[in-house]
Amino acid sequence: MAVFEIKTKERMNVDGEFVDKGLSVQVSTMSANPFDEVDKIHKAFMRVHGLDLKSGYANESCTIS
Repeated sequence: MAVFEIKTKERMNVDGEFVDKGLSVQVSTMSANPFDEVDKIHKAFMRVHGLDLKSGYANESCTIS
């Protein structure tokens, strides 16, 4: 199982809250591409930072490190 660090790649406004570039979470998955499981990324941002990054935000505004 691989562990990926997912970071926001730009500053954005999510439901009235400003999110800085580089905010990150770690996601573990069996997939080679963590964006195949966007729901895991969404849940990780909710759990760690309390941010509701909808599926569109996770695909467009995040990078893998």
